[in-house]
Amino acid sequence: MDLSTDDQRAWTLAPHLVVLGASGSSVEWMNPETGTTCQVHPLGEYVVLRRVGDRVTPVVGGQILADEAAALFDDPESVRARRAAAHAIVAVDQTMRD
Repeated sequence: MDLSTDDQRAWTLAPHLVVLGASGSSVEWMNPETGTTCQVHPLGEYVVLRRVGDRVTPVVGGQILADEAAALFDDPESVRARRAAAHAIVAVDQTMRD
């Protein structure tokens, strides 16, 4: 997950992401085409989850800075937040296609 990504795949996907939920405990975006989601927690932990049939499986996780996480929580609909989530999602979706 990179809040300053210039990955064209992430820029292309970002407007299509759906914000599934935003609460004090997490914010989550989903690629509606694949069902892959990116979930971020307030201290900066994130996980990308992939739907396979009826199962949702964590694929990759990581950590961003707490102030970056705060920016995502402040406005999960922002272009920057969507691009950051898209950056994590496209990496997982690409891996699943390969």
